[in-house]
Amino acid sequence: MAHPSKRATSPGGLAQLVQHLTPGGRLVRMRRLRGGLGSRMHVLEIDDAAGNRVKLVLRRRIADPDENDTALEFKMLQVLEAERVPAPRPILLDQDGRYFGAPALVLSYLRGRPLYAPTSMTGWTDGLARALVMVHAITPDRLAFSRRSPFLQDAMRAEIAQRREEVVEAGPLARAVQETLDAHLDSIEWLPPTLTHDDYWPGNTVWYRGRLVGIIDWADAVVGDRRTDVAQCRVDLVLSHGVEVANRFLQAYFVAAAPMPDLWFFDLFRGLRGLLSYERWLDGYHDLGLKHLTADLAGSRLRQFLSATLAARRAPLSGP
Repeated sequence: MAHPSKRATSPGGLAQLVQHLTPGGRLVRMRRLRGGLGSRMHVLEIDDAAGNRVKLVLRRRIADPDENDTALEFKMLQVLEAERVPAPRPILLDQDGRYFGAPALVLSYLRGRPLYAPTSMTGWTDGLARALVMVHAITPDRLAFSRRSPFLQDAMRAEIAQRREEVVEAGPLARAVQETLDAHLDSIEWLPPTLTHDDYWPGNTVWYRGRLVGIIDWADAVVGDRRTDVAQCRVDLVLSHGVEVANRFLQAYFVAAAPMPDLWFFDLFRGLRGLLSYERWLDGYHDLGLKHLTADLAGSRLRQFLSATLAARRAPLSGP
């Protein structure tokens, strides 16, 4: 299968899509949205037959495109719209690849951009936390259409097991985290499952005039434990800004929702993912403007975070 990013320049497919979306319209401009690692997204600026400018987003998965289920994502976005979670509205589903030879989505355009240099750090972390609490309010019965297996204890056990060989080569800290995860998995208190985004970080949020207007990239959303989302965002904030900002986000989440037991375990679980992958994530950070973030700086921050979490694992973080 040809790479979907190459199909994005297909003039025939684009012309047909534009006519389907806005009969009599004309594509004025197409530009790539920055920051996507697993997806390729473009803004389509279209003049409709009446001369009005319309902006829409064309989204195609580039990571494991053969396994992509755009229909599932489309339905997920419909649920989010009904639940009033800030997210793009689903406009068109091309599951059969009619326009580009591969599945695609057309979404509403969210005015704004990911925010990594906020004027108010408190407002930023509060906004990230409040939006995530809205996601976690969605219960599994609203997601009956999903064919994905929930990401809960069994899935975590499988991922921990799959990492063992990789961790052997990753150094003593990675091995210590792995051993701790192995030792404590069966003693963790599990929370009622909810919708989880599964890749919640500021790069998957859109901000306008200091306000979060949408959460994007729902391709991996799954029923799971909400602590995985909280921990993933914390790991990202540690990498990009340091542990103090990560803790601000956590305290804001605790204000909007109940404190969570055993969060240290999820910090280690997602932190180990980050430790094994953060160098590959740097391109995404740089694309979003964090040019100063080097592998040495990001790695140092993450190692300090994991070391401190290991040391304090018998006294997990609690709410304010």
